[in-house]
Amino acid sequence: MNKLITRRKFLTTSSCALGAAALEESLFQDAAAQTIEITRIDLNHAWVFQGAGCNVFAIPGINENGVLMIDGGLTAHSDALIGAVLNTFGQDRVHTLVNTHWHPEQTGSNERLGAEGANIIAHEKTRMFLENSVMSSLFDGRYGPLADAGLPTMTLGSSGSFKFAGQEILYGYLPAAHSESDIFLYFPILDTLITGGPVTTGEWPVLDIRHGAWIGGLLRAYETLGQVVSADTTVIPAHGPIISGTDLLRMRAMYTNFHLDLAEQLNLGMGPKDTVKMALLDQYVDDFGDPSLFIDHAHRSLQRAYVPD
Repeated sequence: MNKLITRRKFLTTSSCALGAAALEESLFQDAAAQTIEITRIDLNHAWVFQGAGCNVFAIPGINENGVLMIDGGLTAHSDALIGAVLNTFGQDRVHTLVNTHWHPEQTGSNERLGAEGANIIAHEKTRMFLENSVMSSLFDGRYGPLADAGLPTMTLGSSGSFKFAGQEILYGYLPAAHSESDIFLYFPILDTLITGGPVTTGEWPVLDIRHGAWIGGLLRAYETLGQVVSADTTVIPAHGPIISGTDLLRMRAMYTNFHLDLAEQLNLGMGPKDTVKMALLDQYVDDFGDPSLFIDHAHRSLQRAYVPD
């Protein structure tokens, strides 16, 4: 298996994909009595905002008289994020917010923007989770329920499209991948893919096994996304540096091989702790960090899928 490119090479690849005109700026904003740094990356056709808890993709509206945001960061950073977005585009409102899944890093701006009249779009299962008080294997305590204003006003099914600023936006459901409510969005005119939770760079996409995510679902998500991209597609992961379609296909190969290794260890009777000690992903530590929690959850997810109760 080929070793993935390093973080530095990820950034280099991204710069090549975005062109010489790509620009990265830092915007200091106050959020909930703390100062955070919102970094914005100019894609020439849109911007990606980083620092609020996840990557946030945004484009200006035309007839909509407002901005489209994909994901909204953490609640504590919502004011800083929205201020940076509106200042960048010179528009005074967010017209539409899309949640790629239900986790707090993606839905922290829902209540504010919904109360201000924004349309909120998400998969039907995202709305189901946000209507309730929910626990997760990825954080302590509970999240939600959100106020009615923060709930999606338009819910999506398995696949389809909608329009914004004259552009067709294709979407698809990625079941049981990183959560049970993941979607991706693809802008054909821009050749830009927003992957949602299954794709992260610089860290591992730990599986929310409490809600049905499993390593087979993650791999299936990569197979689906791999059919969408070309080599030069701009790929916006949930977290971390922007990558290309080629990079995403390399990651698909990594997860394919890991799934095979994991299944072999399960068949040999190995438990999660045993598998973590085997260091199956240590060659990628420089790229994604410590894989222990990811391996543990992936192994447990495979046990639940393959081992009878």
